[in-house]
Amino acid sequence: MGAGFFLLVLFAGFALWASTTAVAIVAGGLGAVSAALAGYVAKTFIRSQEAAATHLRSYFDQPLELSRYLAAERLVADGDLSQEQRGEILTALVQAMVAGPQPPPAPQSVVVASVPGQQGA
Repeated sequence: MGAGFFLLVLFAGFALWASTTAVAIVAGGLGAVSAALAGYVAKTFIRSQEAAATHLRSYFDQPLELSRYLAAERLVADGDLSQEQRGEILTALVQAMVAGPQPPPAPQSVVVASVPGQQGA
């Protein structure tokens, strides 16, 4: 990224102090290519960083997920449930563990309806 920006500045300087129009056009074109290179490298770096952050987030979410399953298991074990109820709950718990964590729901917009006779704040 830094090299692309440096080349952009360098070629822009060549274009400004060029003695002929052809040299200025070539220097400007090379500056545009170096800017595109810097943009490509920056975009690639940002994608890589986002992927690493996603993996890191899942790594730190795993102990929390496990503690939830253990708490559910303790609640089932300590509850006065019949064997049939306990089997159904444990089956649902195992299915949830196999399915893995679900992504959080998308935020929904809240629509506030006005009530006749009330004044808005």
